[in-house]
Amino acid sequence: MFGRSRLLQLTEAMSGKLIVVYGDIVADRFVYGTPKRISREAPVLILRQYREDTLLGGAGNAINNILSLGGLPIPVSVLGRDAEGDRLIEKMTAQGIDCSGILRADRYKTPTKVRILGGFPHASRQQIVRYDIEDAFQITKEEADRFAWLLRDQMTIAQAGLISDYGYGVVTPALAGNLTGFSRAKPVTLDSRYNLLRYPDVTAATPNEEEAAAAVGVPLFDNGDDAVKQVAATLQQSLDCEAVLITRGSRGMALFERNGREPLFIPVYGTDQVADVTGAGDTVIATFTLALAAGASYAEAAKLANYAGGIVVMKMGTATVSNEELRHAIERDEELED
Repeated sequence: MFGRSRLLQLTEAMSGKLIVVYGDIVADRFVYGTPKRISREAPVLILRQYREDTLLGGAGNAINNILSLGGLPIPVSVLGRDAEGDRLIEKMTAQGIDCSGILRADRYKTPTKVRILGGFPHASRQQIVRYDIEDAFQITKEEADRFAWLLRDQMTIAQAGLISDYGYGVVTPALAGNLTGFSRAKPVTLDSRYNLLRYPDVTAATPNEEEAAAAVGVPLFDNGDDAVKQVAATLQQSLDCEAVLITRGSRGMALFERNGREPLFIPVYGTDQVADVTGAGDTVIATFTLALAAGASYAEAAKLANYAGGIVVMKMGTATVSNEELRHAIERDEELED
């Protein structure tokens, strides 16, 4: 069904494609420590910290993946005027990303997910606990007007748009409508953690099974294909979108298109023995969107996103997939037609 040369051609065509990324940028903070002893005060493990990393998470991870795949992300977001926000801006500007569309707000604290990992530096590390530092952004009318103009302006030069809603208030249905309303038939994709149905008229959505089931109110306890079909059909009708790509963990992905084609079930790429699923959904939507911008069909974009998702879950932490890694996966896949 899929041709190797065609997928490689699409991977090459991703280079230089402009993608507007409108969403909640999150700081993913990883604190690493080596086991020291058990505390005398409580039955807890004491770690000696030896390393700390702050990485781009949420919409920031989608931005990072677009860049690593050869695309050119255009971020439109909000960050607090705090240390975490400063670090993320520094990371993006150091990679050549234009951050002029990111508002810095004194009243908003940059959402930060802190993960504590224990283990020795050259051995596997286990996540012990995670805590989230959260805030909710309340946009003013003046800021909304600025964002509306910015989204419309950027969408005129971009080849696609990506909405990444993590529920921190940066993304609103009214502002998202500036992407869909001014897309001029360019693809606009959606990843919304809690409010999928608030964003109708997108081109495609990429929820995981849990998000899709919660949005339509249909349980997916047995994870059967028929149940997934029912959820996808309801979601597609509610969003009035062209395609729904549901990620299913170790069962791969399921693509549903509105044009009457049969659902496409794509087995997981690689192994189901994953190292870390942190940010895998961001990698999937980044690859899927970039592939559509490069001229891929929904099936081809889903296939490429499946490769990327399978690669990134084998990496620790908030990771990205490179264009070279994607090409290597295509070249090694013996099931493809030459």
